[in-house]
Amino acid sequence: MLEITAIYHRTKEVNIYPLTEDRFLIEAFLLDEVHDVHAEVEIVYPALEIVAARSEVRSGPFTTVCNLTHPNMQKLVGMRVARGFTQAARTAVGGSAGCHRVSELVVELAQAAYQLHFVRFFGSLPHEVREGEDVPTARHAAVLQAVPGMRNTCFSYNDAHRQLIVERGTPLKRRSQTMPRREIATDASS
Repeated sequence: MLEITAIYHRTKEVNIYPLTEDRFLIEAFLLDEVHDVHAEVEIVYPALEIVAARSEVRSGPFTTVCNLTHPNMQKLVGMRVARGFTQAARTAVGGSAGCHRVSELVVELAQAAYQLHFVRFFGSLPHEVREGEDVPTARHAAVLQAVPGMRNTCFSYNDAHRQLIVERGTPLKRRSQTMPRREIATDASS
């Protein structure tokens, strides 16, 4: 066995914080030897409409110059996370007039926003159901009923592969996680 050390390492993290019953703050950041980039959006659920958007290059190859691209994030306000969002968002915040790293994080933000459907669905189940035995076929059907937009979005939710869930689906394995905390300024404390 040979142990080697990586010559490059990047970490990405995405967190969702509830602001109100139907409004959420989603933050994403990436860190590597050069970059410390942060992006966040506030969205309204269930429409997944972006109502606020911000970004900051805390460290980058040309930090103060890179930060001149932040007004591009305002182009996301009013957009909804749905089919076509990724391309439209990358056009809005990336390219030669934007920041590739922020563009990368906006895609992560959108993927996390879509996860709200699952967080809300599974969170609405009674405790005994959430903690009970997982039946893959029942979970598959329940998700498609609760989140119809999942149909045909990936291999597992492709209608043509439904029989594979019956034949080869395995119970869901959940990992224990310690959820991050963040202080949020409120209008009263601003």
